[in-house]
Amino acid sequence: MTRTEHLLTILAEESAEVAQRVSKALRFGLAEIEPGQEKTNAQRIMDEVNDFIAVYQMLAGPLVSPTCPLFRGDPLVFMSQIRVKQEKVEKYLRYSAECGTLSPAQ
Repeated sequence: MTRTEHLLTILAEESAEVAQRVSKALRFGLAEIEPGQEKTNAQRIMDEVNDFIAVYQMLAGPLVSPTCPLFRGDPLVFMSQIRVKQEKVEKYLRYSAECGTLSPAQ
């Protein structure tokens, strides 16, 4: 297995860990502290997201390098794509609120 394949595997694992933490927070609340743990679900989500970002950066850094034969990209384009996604999510949050399926912010 190559380094890239290992990192892709780890990224998939970290993604699953984020999903698990989010699921726990939905079931028990963001402020809940699981017995035997010291952090809230919100804190634990952020820990898992940070782990995901760390591995993603290890993977993406070489992939967006001008010397990478697999993929060449402009980091500014990637940042723009992130902003576009955020705007799209905000659009659909507004639409959900209009439909009555999104509760007011807490």
